[in-house]
Amino acid sequence: MNVYAVTLSPFAARVRIALRVKGLAYVMQPPPGGSTRSPEYLAINPIGKLPVLVTDDGLAIAESETIIDYLDEQFPTPPLMPADAAARARMRNIIRTFELYATPAMTRLFKQMDPATRDAAAVAAEITRWRDGLALTDQFVADAPFAVGDALSKADCILLPSLLLCEVTAAIFGLEDPVAACANLSGYRAKARQHPDMGAIWTETAEALAAMRAGA
Repeated sequence: MNVYAVTLSPFAARVRIALRVKGLAYVMQPPPGGSTRSPEYLAINPIGKLPVLVTDDGLAIAESETIIDYLDEQFPTPPLMPADAAARARMRNIIRTFELYATPAMTRLFKQMDPATRDAAAVAAEITRWRDGLALTDQFVADAPFAVGDALSKADCILLPSLLLCEVTAAIFGLEDPVAACANLSGYRAKARQHPDMGAIWTETAEALAAMRAGA
């Protein structure tokens, strides 16, 4: 399998965690043509974003959550979907709450990165929305070894890289760690980083992001 991605992408890190947990071999490479907007890459993924998984039979799958679902269905061991219906509901609540109420605010904040053109009122409003989204997500995260309970699930693949993105966003805007105010999320982050697979992907992604920011 080929994965079109870059190491510094937290969204690619989601897929890389799933691949690593399942012990699947893959080749990671940047988008052909040198850009996600190149004609070569758009022929593979018309959405024009990373990551994309291309299977050995040539099937191209876009969007990190969709890729994880495919991997879990195609390679079901170990499973990333909890067996219990209540745990599956908790998993979906974690993912959807973060994606609907925290990620959009961070995405809009990235449009305010340049201090010279930054709208202070807009930044303050987005930071409030972001913190609110984290607090909402916090209520669904279990006080357990993993996000949902005693087994790693799709929620872990998505949540841990998202918390790394929170750290990067906070650093850009000179903020204290916003996750620290959320007891379940901060406790989860500390435990998840000690996991051999999740911790390795966190470290690789964080180092690549740091190198990119240092060279900016």
